[in-house]
Amino acid sequence: MSKIVFLFFLSILNVIAQETVTTNESIPNLDINNSFITKYEYGKMLYNNPRGIGCNSCHGDDARGKKIVEFKHQPEYEKKVYNCSLVAPDIKDIDYETFSTKVNSKKNPNFKFDKEQVCDKLIYYANVMPTYFLVEEEIEAIYYYIKNLKK
Repeated sequence: MSKIVFLFFLSILNVIAQETVTTNESIPNLDINNSFITKYEYGKMLYNNPRGIGCNSCHGDDARGKKIVEFKHQPEYEKKVYNCSLVAPDIKDIDYETFSTKVNSKKNPNFKFDKEQVCDKLIYYANVMPTYFLVEEEIEAIYYYIKNLKK
C-alpha cells in the first residue's frame, strides 16, 4: 500500500512539474538588466580600489595624472645631482588598446635608455605601476568609467 501511495505522490509531482515548465515557456523573453550595479559604478569601484591601491591615488580623481613625488639622485661615481619627478600620466584621453595593454603589462628588462636619461631609467625600473591582474571585463569597466567622467 505504501508503494502505491508513494507512486501516486510522484505522479502528482510530475504533473505539477510539467505544468510549471509549460507555463514558464509561455512567458515572453523580457529584457531585464540583472546587474546589481551599473558598468559605470563598477568601473568607479575598481578605479578607486582595484586590488589594493586605487588608480586615483596616482592618476587623480579625474584621471588626468599628477606628480607623485620629486627626488634627487646622485650616483656614487658622479658628482652630478639629478632632480627627478615621478609623474603619473593622464589616462583620460588614452585609446582602449593602449590602456588595456599598459594595465597588466610587465616591464621590459631589455628596454634601453640614453646615458642622460637617469631619472627615466630609475623610475622605469622602480616598477611603480602595480600589476593588478585584471580580467578584460574589469579593464573595460575602468576604461568606461574614465571615459565617462565629467570634464
